[in-house]
Amino acid sequence: MDSDTKTAGPKKSTYREESEFHRAHEHQSASAVLRAVIDEAEGETISIRQIIEAFGERAFGFVLILFSLPNCVPNVPGIAGIVGTPVLIFGLQMMLGHKRPWLPGFILRQTVSVAKFKRLIDIAEPKLQKLESFCKPRLLQLFGPIGDRMVGLFAFLVALSVLIPFPGTNFPPSIALVIASIAVMEEDGYLLIAGYLIGLAGLAYTVTILGASYHLILAAIQNLPGWLGF
Repeated sequence: MDSDTKTAGPKKSTYREESEFHRAHEHQSASAVLRAVIDEAEGETISIRQIIEAFGERAFGFVLILFSLPNCVPNVPGIAGIVGTPVLIFGLQMMLGHKRPWLPGFILRQTVSVAKFKRLIDIAEPKLQKLESFCKPRLLQLFGPIGDRMVGLFAFLVALSVLIPFPGTNFPPSIALVIASIAVMEEDGYLLIAGYLIGLAGLAYTVTILGASYHLILAAIQNLPGWLGF
């Protein structure tokens, strides 16, 4: 068979197939896989496509953790929008019952600094390992197709909060989503409830900030003619 014949067949999309990385780390904990993603990255940057491909069938849980972690620590301005948009899309897909994440090409081509993510993992890894050490299967009725959709709704709401440009609207909800994602991967219902409660408190703060901002803007508009002397 000549080379032209070999290349004539349809090309398979590697995005939908299990990677060597996924097969090698399939049964490891979330913290171990996140560490491996950074340590085994080639070059100074890693694309969002490479991150998703690495996680295979467990991609939803891992990418929710990975894209929420940057908002759990003080970070450079603008990072919330970069990592918040994928979380928003993943949440919608989980609500619709998707089993694996999908992102449009222009987002998959976005790259992040390996060095910055390595520093993030260095900070987060001990806390994730401590959290994982307490995890065990409990309240299994909270998991399954309906449970995944609930996590998707929670992720969607968290992403909306993260994308709102107000101080403090990204930190508690992002921590809560990390906790909830680990709970789903470990099937720990108690931890899932804890994540939901923390997240609801953070979302309540966001709603309060939005309400206060709305009333301030409305009052400013109503008083504007007087301020201008009309």
